[in-house]
Order: sequence, then structure tokens, then C-alpha cells
Amino acid sequence: MSEWEDPSVKILKQLKKAENQYVSGEELSDILGISRTAIWKRMESIKEEGFNIEAVTKKGYRLIKEEGGYGKKAPYGKLAVQSEVTSPVFGQNLIFFKEIDSTNKALKKLAAENAPEGTVVISDMQSAGRGRRGRDWASAPNLGIWMSVLLRPDLHPSLVQTLTLAASVAVMRALEQLGIEGMGIKWPNDIIINGKKVCGILTELSAEAERVDWVITGIGLNVNHTETDFPSDIASIATSLSMNVNKNTRLDRSVIAANIIDEMEKVYRSFIEEGPAWVVEEWKKRNITLGKRIRIINQQDSFNAEALDITADGRLIVRDDHGKEHHMYSGEISLRET
Repeated sequence: MSEWEDPSVKILKQLKKAENQYVSGEELSDILGISRTAIWKRMESIKEEGFNIEAVTKKGYRLIKEEGGYGKKAPYGKLAVQSEVTSPVFGQNLIFFKEIDSTNKALKKLAAENAPEGTVVISDMQSAGRGRRGRDWASAPNLGIWMSVLLRPDLHPSLVQTLTLAASVAVMRALEQLGIEGMGIKWPNDIIINGKKVCGILTELSAEAERVDWVITGIGLNVNHTETDFPSDIASIATSLSMNVNKNTRLDRSVIAANIIDEMEKVYRSFIEEGPAWVVEEWKKRNITLGKRIRIINQQDSFNAEALDITADGRLIVRDDHGKEHHMYSGEISLRET
């Protein structure tokens, strides 16, 4: 068991592994190295998160999985997410809130207190969620995944933009498992489904002149929203995963959050080992921006251009209508396909 792993998570993993069969208290006691009384107490905490646990004398414990999942409303909490995580580091230290102002803000505080790399903060609701350029991000309860991940790369600050691209690649790799058509990355890191935004990523950092102290990647993903769940000002440009899978299907947010955490670690490790070029190529495979006519809007002016390529450090290369090339940073512009 890892330093951070809750025994309740270990128990839940064993019950899920048993696939609707009974697991004896004695067996669980041997696996975890704790008493059968302690096992019973842990079962109560698992039940409190919403899992249906059946206990039968001389048989043991069984996790009842109904058709389509663990009940109509799948449990969503620390135990539910961690029991699905397979990453050796990311998500092992996970803090879950029912409600918070901002997961990024909470993780910044933990980062300043030397929280380890891979620490994850998730909340069922955010009261002050933010997107890029200070925009508000609607983060209602029971609908989406509002999550932040802490990274401590040995990296020059100029390469953090590539980490932002890496985060979008990781989210895409996790969502590709759902088989949704028309999904891609709009530069630098918005996930779009058939022209509508389903996920936004906000990267924040603390750095010195030559060295990054920490990077926090905040992810806001619309999962089980319907058309009426979005505020009126974004209803025409926003979408959710369930709206593109099956409108009558409620997706399990715990499984999706865990898949994102797993992919974040895999992509991050590949970035560290293979460098920015690997991230750029993975991003290009999934992007919907390059080769398009776009409109660039920044604080000074706006102009039409063609999106040509991205650099190793994540800048977008565009050519305006006068033939001049520009290298754009994510914080400077807004893209609108023309």
C-alpha cells in the first residue's frame, strides 16, 4: 500500500475486482494487515460515499453493481475516484471537497505547503471557478469534473506552455475511450465537440527566473449536463459528454476523472523523458486548429490569418493576409474560426 493510500480505497478495489462476488473479512484482513473489526468500520465509510455493500455471515462482503453501474447515481467522492486510479503517483494524494471556491486556489495553498507532485484536488462544485483570461467557469454540483493536478517539473519557465498542450493531450486520450465523434483540441487547450466547448484547462505556475517551482493544471469538464443546465450566455457554445454519447445515459464521473489522472501521469512522464517534440506531435494528431482560417483577437487589434503550425514551446504560428508570420502565445489571443 502506498504512503497515501486509504485502506478503504484498498478494500473498495478488492470488492470491485471480485465482480459481484463475496470477499471474506478474513481475506481482506490478510490483504490489508488490519483487524476484521477495522474492516467492518471501513465498510461503513464506503457505504457513506454511496456504494451498496452487502454483508452476509460466513460469506463476507459484496459490492452490488447494478446494470449500467453502481446504481442510477454513481458515487462520486475520494474513495470512488481513487478506487479507479491506476497511476503509481498521480492521485494517490487526493483531496475531495463537496464545495469549494476554486480547486486551483486550494491546490496553490497546498503547493506552498510542499504538497507532493501528483497531488489532486477535486470538488463536486466550485463557487468561483475560473477559465483562461479570468473568465468565470460555471461549475454546478452533480454535473461535471472540476479538478486540479500539481506538477513539480525540473523545467525552464519558457516550456510551461508545452505542459499546457500536454494536459489537453492527456484529457483527449482519456475521453477518446468514449468513442465520441467530432472531438478535438482547439489551440491551445480547449476540448471541442462538433464546434462546442466541453472542457477548458487553466495552467498556473510559480517560478523563479530559471526554474519552475510548481505548475497547477486546472481542468473543467462538462460531463452530465443537459442543454438546460448551462447559463443562457453560453448555452449555444457549450456541450457535455453525455449530450454526445447518449442523452439518456448518466456517465460515471469517478471513472472519467480517474482516467484523466492516469493519462496525465503517462503524458507527463513522456514529456519529461522525450521532451516537448513528443507533446507537439501528440497534440497535432488531435488538433482542429492547424490549416484553418481563423480570427485572432488581442488587446491591440484583431486580424484574420491562417494557422500554420506550433513551435516546440507551444506558440501558434499564423500567417496574416499580408503574408506576415506571427508567433502567438496562448494568453494573448482568442481564436474564432472564419
